[in-house]
Amino acid sequence: MTSFKTIPLLAAMLLAIAGSSLDAEAKDEGKSVGKENMGSESAKPHFKPTGKPVSAARGEAIFMDHCALCHGIYGKGDGPRSAYFVPGGQYIPDMTVAQVLAGRDKELIENIREGLHRLPEPSYVMPQFKYILSDEEIRSVLAYVKTLPARAAKK
Repeated sequence: MTSFKTIPLLAAMLLAIAGSSLDAEAKDEGKSVGKENMGSESAKPHFKPTGKPVSAARGEAIFMDHCALCHGIYGKGDGPRSAYFVPGGQYIPDMTVAQVLAGRDKELIENIREGLHRLPEPSYVMPQFKYILSDEEIRSVLAYVKTLPARAAKK
């Protein structure tokens, strides 16, 4: 008798699952989400530029949200995630040392925008932020990072 109750229940569950997957397929029709499309140059950023001027104060907030996990809150390369880095393979520089930053603005902006892919997936050293942060936010982060050597010297 219990099998008569479970058969309709199973059938209803199968129909619900099949129906939702068919709806999802219909919505995604024409959209191919394959690995070959992930590195596409036609990918669009997900952020909305604010039009606000570049500032170290804004950069500090962005740094704390996106960078401090690896780089540490003071930029010494001692963030919580750095404990999982491969010694000799993955390296986070100490950005409180002025020589690390001196004359490298263009390179540092490019590193933030494009990330650092020294190791094969999934061991990237630094992710790309070009789809997360606007250009003004990236420049604000650099403005903040450039203040780190002076802040370290004060302490």
